[in-house]
Amino acid sequence: MRRALLVGLVLLTLLVHAQEEGKAGFTPLFTPVLKSELPEEVKETSGLFFHNGRLWTHNDSGGKPILFALDTTSFEVVQRITLSHAKNKDWEDVCTDGENVYVGDFGNNKGKRKNLRIYTFPLSTLPAEGDATIDVDSITFRFGDQTNFVHKKQEHDYDCETMFATGDCIYLFSKGWATGTTRMYRLPKTPGDYVAEVVNGFDSQGLLTGADYDRENHILVLVGYVKNVWKPFMYLIFDFDEAGVKLNNRRFEMPQLTGAQTEGICFFDDGRCFVTAETSPTMTSRVFVADFRKWIEKELKNKKQ
Repeated sequence: MRRALLVGLVLLTLLVHAQEEGKAGFTPLFTPVLKSELPEEVKETSGLFFHNGRLWTHNDSGGKPILFALDTTSFEVVQRITLSHAKNKDWEDVCTDGENVYVGDFGNNKGKRKNLRIYTFPLSTLPAEGDATIDVDSITFRFGDQTNFVHKKQEHDYDCETMFATGDCIYLFSKGWATGTTRMYRLPKTPGDYVAEVVNGFDSQGLLTGADYDRENHILVLVGYVKNVWKPFMYLIFDFDEAGVKLNNRRFEMPQLTGAQTEGICFFDDGRCFVTAETSPTMTSRVFVADFRKWIEKELKNKKQ
């Protein structure tokens, strides 16, 4: 009996170690470092990007059409940028390609929206200091594969909270309320009206809520949570291309953060990301740092061999 118990404890220790180290056959257990609670003004933080040494975010549905800049030491709001003639029907993500900023007003919990929109403006128009109002252009679109617009709150796969931009395109990932999977759509980055075409997808095993893309290392990071149990997860997708989403990826589970409604993610340094969670029934809004450097360094080293 004692020997069997000892063997069981050894096997359990090896299993946990393998998960924490992300060894073959295991999903790493991962706990981002809590940096701060967030101000009440951004309690519904929903998207992130990093620029000029500051963390930029916005609130989701019904908030004012404002981007907020947070100091990365105090995490207090230090700038407020209003998007002129824009509305926040349901802002769900924001990103930059290094030249322009894209703000996604495409939240679609009920599955019946036909007025999906992305606001865009040059990154260079963001002032280094102080509040301002900025004129914006619009990209309007619909999902090319959606034909049913009957109200089905959180029982469909045509919600969207995830966006990144690179090359000539904006990429969107659907939030699969019904199936827990995701489809990847593609749009042009220039203002106009478009049909978003499906170019890929994979079994995300949960609801995707945010993304960012490291253009130098070709690494895509995704964040989300499992429906109903509020258990966050993240993905690193290496060597991103439109055909490769199903292939070289690593999933990270965060059971210690169960209850956190993780909504936004962005790189701010090589291999490190800010992650924000909006206020949920069990947790206040807050910001974390996720350090992926050991996994990314290993992947980059393998590429050179």
